[in-house]
Amino acid sequence: MLKRSVFQFVSLVLLSLIIYSIFPINTEASNDKISIEVKSRLQEIEKVPVIIILKDKTYLEILSIENQIHFLKNNAFETQKGLVSFLEEEKIKGNADRINPFWIVNAIALKASPQLIEKLGKRDDIELIQLDHQFNTVEDDLYTTSTVLNNPTSDLIKINTPEPWGYGIYGGGINVSIIDTGINSSHPDIAGRVTRFKDDVYHPDDPYPDPYDNDGHGTHVAGTVGGNGTGGITTGVAPNVSLFGVQVFDGNIAFESTIINGIQWSIENNANIISMSLASSNTWTTPDCDLDDPAMANAINNAIASGVIVVAAAGNDQRGVSSPGCIKNVTAVGAVGSNDVIAYFSGRGGAMMDHGVVAPGVGITSLDYLTTGYISYSGTSMATPHVAGTYALMLEAAKRKGVVLEPMEARSILRGTSKDLGTVGIDNTYGAGRIDAFEAIKEFMMGYVNGTVVDSVTQQGIPGAIVTTNTSIMTTTNGTGYYSLDLLEGAYELTVSDDPEYYTNSSVIVRATNDPALMQDIEIEKKPRGNITGRIQNTAAD
Repeated sequence: MLKRSVFQFVSLVLLSLIIYSIFPINTEASNDKISIEVKSRLQEIEKVPVIIILKDKTYLEILSIENQIHFLKNNAFETQKGLVSFLEEEKIKGNADRINPFWIVNAIALKASPQLIEKLGKRDDIELIQLDHQFNTVEDDLYTTSTVLNNPTSDLIKINTPEPWGYGIYGGGINVSIIDTGINSSHPDIAGRVTRFKDDVYHPDDPYPDPYDNDGHGTHVAGTVGGNGTGGITTGVAPNVSLFGVQVFDGNIAFESTIINGIQWSIENNANIISMSLASSNTWTTPDCDLDDPAMANAINNAIASGVIVVAAAGNDQRGVSSPGCIKNVTAVGAVGSNDVIAYFSGRGGAMMDHGVVAPGVGITSLDYLTTGYISYSGTSMATPHVAGTYALMLEAAKRKGVVLEPMEARSILRGTSKDLGTVGIDNTYGAGRIDAFEAIKEFMMGYVNGTVVDSVTQQGIPGAIVTTNTSIMTTTNGTGYYSLDLLEGAYELTVSDDPEYYTNSSVIVRATNDPALMQDIEIEKKPRGNITGRIQNTAAD
């Protein structure tokens, strides 16, 4: 596993910065900067919520990932300052309000009068004026539960999360930002682990609001990422993870600009993973929707270039995959039931084949924001945090090995280790398959047992000796008596045999280690050899 090269990083950022000049998006003509959706609302009396995407002809110098945020902020400030001044003047005239510049994407969100939008469409520094789209949470049916479940839930067992726990992998030291309806941080199963909170709706200017949830959706999602079972049921894939809460919903509605602001805040506060259980009303059957939702795509591309994994629901409309799940560089998540059959509501289409997986999403038990207990929901909203939590386990396991696991590498491993379902191979319904948490971390849990099998008297290596473990794994020594076994970290019982010349040795207990220099030589004793002379006498009776 190699860290993304500087060249790859610069190429990705350059692509995200120039993509709009290559592809005209949602326009009637190549020189028309106002999207069709915005044009359709120019007859309204009220101000229209829009996102203005700027042209950016700045050429990047070679940058490290650590310097990316600094660059993006400076670049946004320099390219936006003339337009910001203009908008502030228009605000005084009553033509604009809620002006919100971004640096994660070179764009400005605001509510603008139709007359102002017409003016903005004539400016040379603007590439596109798109609608500030609305998004919804994506839960389906609601079930309350009074049944005491075993610890952990059957859904966690289904995706093999207890296996990583057995190796001490719980998601510790990993930050997962949940962009949703907030989090009730007082629930005992996550108490003390909601380490950052941002209220972008009701208290956007308060840098340190108290975490809360006015709907319950976000708390349920947080519990599936990291609920530790203090209240009796372990609901979280990564029960030691640190949680960030970003409240972006006003009721059941969140604006695209608010979500982008949540992505930006998450990156600035050192999130490792962003989880978004939300969806647009539009869906796509194509492999991605980047050109149709450029503001969201650019924000996500820059987040991923900064080393942040982004996970998003496929949506609860089987006719297609919603945004942001359809954005090419995210991990899109569909929902399956306990029988690994796709849920009737789960979004499907080309984006699932291109970059999707599925996870449990039917009747998922997690945290109840109104009590210290539990409640069950269904939806791709519930499947998404299973994937976010699995990524947390992967990042911790890789970190223990000293590996910097980049977002696209992590997605490749997750998809490559998922259980194939439905049509053989990757498909539009199940994507790469149902996730398996243990398979996803296994390559980071491998250790080695190396050594030489030698004659106990001569200390010479013995070729062709069979070395077996107390598992199904075995090997044969080479011409010098050397053997090597790749094993999951842990203790093993090794046995060596070389019949008929040597006795089978007494078993040796060894531990697989990440240090290939640590050798475990094994001595075996040669069977005695010699000639026996004598006479056989027939004593049978005559």
